[in-house]
This record gives sequence, structure tokens and C-alpha cells, in this order.
Amino acid sequence: MSRRTPLLLAVLALVTLGPTFPGLAEEDKKEGSTALFNGKDLSGWVQVLDSKWVVEDGVLLARQDPNGRRDGESWLVTEKDFTDFLIRTVFRVTPGGNSGVFLRDPVPRATRLAAADGGSPPPWEAGCEANINAVDPEYPTGSIWAVAKGAKNLEKPGDWNEMVALVKGDRLSTWVNGKPAVVDAPQSKTARGGIGLQRHGTPQYRDKLVEFKEIQIQEL
Repeated sequence: MSRRTPLLLAVLALVTLGPTFPGLAEEDKKEGSTALFNGKDLSGWVQVLDSKWVVEDGVLLARQDPNGRRDGESWLVTEKDFTDFLIRTVFRVTPGGNSGVFLRDPVPRATRLAAADGGSPPPWEAGCEANINAVDPEYPTGSIWAVAKGAKNLEKPGDWNEMVALVKGDRLSTWVNGKPAVVDAPQSKTARGGIGLQRHGTPQYRDKLVEFKEIQIQEL
């Protein structure tokens, strides 16, 4: 019998949506995993800019405030910084919507809160972003924005989807609904930072809802 490393077990556990995975014990699926979203409130997170993030019926969501700064843009960033990790999110975006998961945003939260525009550079430039946008022709869901273009047509628009990102050293990999999107892409932008969620601004996305119902992390 081949020996599975803890990292492999974690990848297998996190890229599989549902209660079971063939050959993987339940205790291994749960080992080392921490919920970043508690299903009740915004504990552990800091909101930057104006469109409000709220919890409704156990779901973390954001609607655009078109009068907010940066045309209604808003970010939710963890209070804690992370280095190497696996992160699993279960999300849903209105068809035609745009969101993302920021990976290792190095700009301090206090700096972002003090800046009128949320701080420069924005999280997708200071760190990396696992994009959520089913219709983007270049960087569809699972792509790493401006770093690596992912496989297309992995997201189910308007439905719940699972995205997993492996962030280790200077390499990034992602899976969407259990299928590889980006494999071992190199990046040199960031080594440590916060994890963030994007509520996109601009009139194009005014009526698009962004929802997350599960956010789990395993530090490596």
C-alpha cells in the first residue's frame, strides 16, 4: 500500500466536495483544517471600503453599495497573516458576476483602513488573486489574476461551486469543482499576508451578489 503524505491527504480532502472520498478516512479529511468563517458573524475578518459584508442564514455575502468608494468595491481581509496553506471556499456569484479570493495580501490592514482608496497597491496587485469570474475570456474562475490563466468552464454560474488553492513557497495551484485549473504556477509577488474576499465595484457588477458559505484553511 502506498503511503499518503499529510499534504496529499489534505489536497485530496479539500478538493473533494461532499462528505466522502474513496480511500480517505474521515479523520484525515478533518486533520489540521480550520474554519475561517464561523457561519455566524465576521469574527477574524476586517472590512475594507464601503459595501457591507453580512451573514444571512449562515452565508457570508456582500451586495454592492454603488455610492461607496471605488465604485462600490469592498474587501474582507483576515486579521491573521498566512504563509503556506491550503484554502477551500464554497461560493456562489450571480451569473455574470465577478469576485475573487486574495492570497497573501502583504499590505497591513491598518494601512488599508487608513487609506481613502483602500490602500495601494490593491490586493490583487500586492498579492495574488484566485479569480472568480465564469465569463472572463482570459482569467476564468480558478485562474491566478495576471499570473496564470486557468482552465475554462469549470464554474457553474449561479450555483454553489468549490474552489481550492494550494499556496506553497513561490508556487500556486487551484482546483474548481474538483478539477485542476492552475497547476504549480510560479509567482514572485508575495511570501506572506492576509487572505481576502472581493466584492467587485463598478456599475457592471452593481446587481451581482457574492456569497460564501464555507471557508476552510489548513496551514502547511
